[in-house]
Amino acid sequence: MNKRRRCFLIGALFLTVVGCQRRPLVGDDPAGESCEVRFSAGSLNIEATETKAPGDKVALEAGSTVRVVAYRRTVAGQAQPDLAQDKWIATATYKVQADGTTLVACEVDDAGDEVAAPSGTVKGMELSNGSYDFYAYSTARKIEADNRTVKGVGHGEDFLGAFVGSRTINRSASTVQLDFEHECAKLTFSVVPADGMSCDDLSVSKVALKKLATAPAADYTIGGDLAASVGDETSTGEITAFDYIDQTDKGMGSIGSGIFLPKSLGTIPVEFTLTVNSIAYLLKAELPALALAKGNNYTFTARVKKGSVELVLNVLSWDAVDQLLPDFGGDNGSIEIGSWGGIDWSGGVGGNVDENQVPIEVGSWTSVVQSLDFLGSNAGGTVGGWGDVGSDTDFSEGTNGSGGVDSWTPINPGEQEVGK
Repeated sequence: MNKRRRCFLIGALFLTVVGCQRRPLVGDDPAGESCEVRFSAGSLNIEATETKAPGDKVALEAGSTVRVVAYRRTVAGQAQPDLAQDKWIATATYKVQADGTTLVACEVDDAGDEVAAPSGTVKGMELSNGSYDFYAYSTARKIEADNRTVKGVGHGEDFLGAFVGSRTINRSASTVQLDFEHECAKLTFSVVPADGMSCDDLSVSKVALKKLATAPAADYTIGGDLAASVGDETSTGEITAFDYIDQTDKGMGSIGSGIFLPKSLGTIPVEFTLTVNSIAYLLKAELPALALAKGNNYTFTARVKKGSVELVLNVLSWDAVDQLLPDFGGDNGSIEIGSWGGIDWSGGVGGNVDENQVPIEVGSWTSVVQSLDFLGSNAGGTVGGWGDVGSDTDFSEGTNGSGGVDSWTPINPGEQEVGK
């Protein structure tokens, strides 16, 4: 009886394995074997913190969608992928689950938004045994008929891309880790009081920028980059969402970010609207020539003084928004861009206490540097580093970098090896 039961179990197991191997295939199946490919997702965070090491994965946004495209190389001995001659095999779309890494197959519309599947169920990618190149991007918007082109990426979208080359797929190796990169750049603007300046309320309401990259961007080719460009006065973008650095002390300033397409080297006219003690002011300037590289977080900080405003820049990795706002009073490695002088914070005759009124234009802009071209390839690192920072120093947004900063070492612009 036991022998008969063992034979039955072995036979059932054999049928299960054969059934898995004979699933419908996409593409060729010379070996007669296939399996479902499972994908996990994350993005690279090269900014080390107390809890993260360089290279740690950052979870994707839950509910976002991902499109995966599989290609197979067709030339014997081909060392690098070449979409012009490689063979498209399959594509599938997925939704990021609550953990930020698990991907479950889903149906999407042309904009990449999840929709109900006509049949009620959606199958993931299924491939025959072999070696493949996997391309992925998020949001999982429409891919063109050539199976490699995506159109219409614009400002404000955190468009992500990933590539995994020469990945062997079989029953014992069917999970693929997709490490995504940000294909756009981030600009962060904050306003903080300088030493000797006390405010009851200090905030930014809007930052308007011109001569950004032309939107929408040139076509995105999977596995490549969004082409950088520079536009004219009509190529504009705004940042309008700002949060107080410390909700319990609104005089500590505010901070906000926006996402923009990669930009070629060129100046950026900017209008900076801030509120000082309930009075709205407008500061205008033309920022020096700057290229916006993918994955970088260009963090501008306006330091408000009694009669002026100083604008400084740090270039950080994408996820380093809480870097923090160090104490800029003294010798440090932040790049001073320029300053507005001759400002009267009294609001002029009669003041301007109604935030719905046009802000009062103040200040005379003076540039300190004419070009920041050496930052163009500063892929996600800083322009230097603070050393010997006291252990009791807290550089969180909430405390606005209280504490001292010692031993700053700037990076030589000609010898930058950022992020290493």
